[in-house]
Amino acid sequence: MQKKIGINGQMLLTNEPAGPELYTINLIRALAEADNTNLYTLYFPAEPDAVFWQNLTDENPNFSYKVIDKSLSWTQTGLMKALYRDTPDVFFTAVHTMPMIRKPGMKTVGMIHGLEYNYAGTSGNLIRKLSLGKPEWFVAKYAEILIVPSNHTRKMILEKNWGIPESKITVVPEGVSGIFRKYPDEEISTVRERYGLTGRYLLFISTIQPRKNLPKLIEGFSLALKELGGMDFKLVVVGKKGWDYEESLRAPERFHVQNNVLFLGRVEDSDLPPLLSGARAYVSTSFEEGFGLPLLEAMASEVPAIVSSIEAYTELAGDSVWYVNPEDAEDIKNKVKSLMHGEYNQGMVEKAKEIAAHRTWENTARETLSVFEKVTGS
Repeated sequence: MQKKIGINGQMLLTNEPAGPELYTINLIRALAEADNTNLYTLYFPAEPDAVFWQNLTDENPNFSYKVIDKSLSWTQTGLMKALYRDTPDVFFTAVHTMPMIRKPGMKTVGMIHGLEYNYAGTSGNLIRKLSLGKPEWFVAKYAEILIVPSNHTRKMILEKNWGIPESKITVVPEGVSGIFRKYPDEEISTVRERYGLTGRYLLFISTIQPRKNLPKLIEGFSLALKELGGMDFKLVVVGKKGWDYEESLRAPERFHVQNNVLFLGRVEDSDLPPLLSGARAYVSTSFEEGFGLPLLEAMASEVPAIVSSIEAYTELAGDSVWYVNPEDAEDIKNKVKSLMHGEYNQGMVEKAKEIAAHRTWENTARETLSVFEKVTGS
């Protein structure tokens, strides 16, 4: 039976989409390919660009959008009124927010990517400090069904003692786009030249913020560089500045490797896959993740990985990557040295590629559709 599904598109038009936005964009694209039955309405705060809309929905006629003006609060007034007027059967939100007042009968499915808010910057902002975790709590508490990307995130929510029954939480892993694969040398060289990259490099991909633990990674990298003598390789940092990023930017000078650490900022979406494919390894010493999409993209790209031994990563990659203690610069150093000496097992790369092959956005879309069907009883 055909259902009407509303989707929160509040953050999708940003010029620099981050994790939740990229997740929603990729999910919508996959839903547009997989579902020709249900009717979808996306709610935006502004008119989307025509090319963006075409790429997002692949011109699926079952997809439409509405622009909601901000009146007091975009979510709590504008979106609330629109949902009352449109009466979708299901409203889906993946940005940790939803209207407090909802029309009876409308089912809400919330998606929580992780509980990393404990690492969010709040210095000098009392309101932000007092509100930390409240949006996640509200979505978890009052959505009919909660989607999470990993068993780790599910466990973290249950440990919060928010009164959320286990049966309410469904694990739907994120997917990896087909553009992440092994690229020919010519395409890699073109992108390398664009960013002035020579020699071998390790690649870090993320918004720069304290949770990502970049200073410790740079410290471990500096120790490896010193012990490897004349070996020429670099640490390339891809990602926009988040909050409290100053320590990360100062770290290369602090550890005397400013000539070997390159901050590229956020690169073009089309450049990232070949840039990743050409890396000697993907590296991340993050303290906390809800899933680990860049790691999955590295696995699909047949790139070795050195990452934190945190639950989200071990759940995703199993024994197909190398793990380090994110607090231990010596451990990071030793793994980087072993990698640069060629000790990384190619069999691990093949195993990682096989894991990634089963994590597609098509599968994510189908499992999400099953959740929509479950919540409506169809």
